[in-house]
Amino acid sequence: MGYAAPEYIQTGRLTSKIDVWSYGVFLYELITGRLPLDKNRPKSEQKLLEWVKPYLSKAKKFELIVDPRLKRQYQLKSAQKLAAVANRCVVRNPKSRPKMSEVLEMVNQIVEASTGAGNPEPPLKTKPFVDTSRGTERKHNRRIIDSRSGDKFVHH
Repeated sequence: MGYAAPEYIQTGRLTSKIDVWSYGVFLYELITGRLPLDKNRPKSEQKLLEWVKPYLSKAKKFELIVDPRLKRQYQLKSAQKLAAVANRCVVRNPKSRPKMSEVLEMVNQIVEASTGAGNPEPPLKTKPFVDTSRGTERKHNRRIIDSRSGDKFVHH
């Protein structure tokens, strides 16, 4: 199943609600550090969405699914809130899933709360991408959008 929503598997039709499902799966991947489908794990742990369910209700249990590579360098409440957003995204009925704009707002609120209210992180900055595949260097502009304000930034 991976990132594919149940209705996409059944119908093959793409909708914005399928993107919401996929984003929910991505959030769980981010929290756990696990792939959505991993055949190298024991049978009961192969499907990420099924594996996380029993761990979501209590904080002590929840800590067991957080990626151990984070070495407890995260805010448990923020991770739990992200999991709650992920849960809303992976509801089986597509009509019950939030819009992607609502998901983005929920995630932004969690990030802002965890970094200090009113003191959000600045938008991501990146170095220009240098294409050397043709033997010559060509710089490409990267456009980055600050999701909180919608501002666009062009980097050369």
